[in-house]
Amino acid sequence: MKLRDIHPNIKLRLGMQFLGGLVSMAVIPFLAIYFSKKIGAAETGVILILTVISGVIGGFIGGHVSDKIGRRNIMIYSEIGVLVTYLLIAFCNSPWYDLPYVSAVLFLFNMFAGGMFQPAAQAMIIDVTDSESRKLVFTISYWLGNLATALGGIIGAFLFKSYLFELFIGISAISLLSVLITIFFISETYTPEKPSSESSSKQTKSSPLEFLESYSAVLKDKLFMFYIVGAVFIFTLEQSLTNYVGIRLEKDIPEQSASVFGMEFMLDGTKMLGFLKTENTMLVVLLSTVVLFLFKKWKDRWTLVTGMFIFTVSFSALAFTNSIFLLFIIIFAGTIGELMYVPVKQAMIGDLAPSNARSTYMAFYSLTFYGAMIIASLLIIIGEWISPVMMGGILLILGLTGTFLYYLITKSLVSDVADAKEVKASVS
Repeated sequence: MKLRDIHPNIKLRLGMQFLGGLVSMAVIPFLAIYFSKKIGAAETGVILILTVISGVIGGFIGGHVSDKIGRRNIMIYSEIGVLVTYLLIAFCNSPWYDLPYVSAVLFLFNMFAGGMFQPAAQAMIIDVTDSESRKLVFTISYWLGNLATALGGIIGAFLFKSYLFELFIGISAISLLSVLITIFFISETYTPEKPSSESSSKQTKSSPLEFLESYSAVLKDKLFMFYIVGAVFIFTLEQSLTNYVGIRLEKDIPEQSASVFGMEFMLDGTKMLGFLKTENTMLVVLLSTVVLFLFKKWKDRWTLVTGMFIFTVSFSALAFTNSIFLLFIIIFAGTIGELMYVPVKQAMIGDLAPSNARSTYMAFYSLTFYGAMIIASLLIIIGEWISPVMMGGILLILGLTGTFLYYLITKSLVSDVADAKEVKASVS
């Protein structure tokens, strides 16, 4: 599949995803600093936890409703919510007002609206792609996401402290653009079947029960649960870079003189972590299409499993490696593995989620990020009691378990495809 063959909805969504990512990364990484200065560290912790919970609740509601009324409507309503909250936040941090507590409440509504938006937007991509084209789409999406992360962080670093009002006005303008594009240029990709008047009345009366039943059905989908658990384990390794590994590097790498291209500078564990994350981001930006091209003749199953294995071994080694040279080599190898498995893994979810419940499945998938964050945080505590080598072993076990679960999923999907071909052949 070529870029020009991609559905117009996806082209527009990829562009807006980049701008949205730029907006998010210019704000979210600096929220903790902002609130801690304005209202205190303890209160900031509570606010950040509540914003995460708000986003999760919004995602579950948005996923369920999107499967009932379609993708486009829920996207429009959610984007309007994001726009209104960003505008109000701008005026709460303007030359005329300084209202951090009101801003905190508005961020809760902002995260709720953003959470509602994501499952519908992701389901829309799955609606108009097949297994093959999703790899290209998700590769581009992954590339744009990393580019937005790099550029958004730079923008936020320069503007968040001194130009907060102007930053939020700019973000509001981008949010308005996204709303207008969705209203006037995005077409609906999923129209649910209309129930009879009698069943519709019953559904309306039992909507809370129906909501719970829709997500309990996801829990009973064994293959998808393998996908979720595997994703949590694999993503835990990535999160460990900024959690356990970052803390360990700060302790184990003392401040020392380093030289790059003849330029002398002081390097310590914190700066080393920054360099490693920058290397990872830049490699994703520069090599995404290269890796996709190199492995396009491989079967998806083996590209996925091999990439996860390389990623697992590499990121596990970060737990106990102190050699600066080796750390850069390990991140390079791990990023190659990441670029191999991510497009296939993301495309796979379209084969697992049924067409009438894609948003519901995508809402559930969003929990993988929070699950990985919890495990990565627990590993920080465990790391106080065990050696770095043992921590590397724990990460290796988690990664290999996740890889094995995905091996089982791909094996099942290949078997299902083979069975479908046999049935088709026998019918014809």
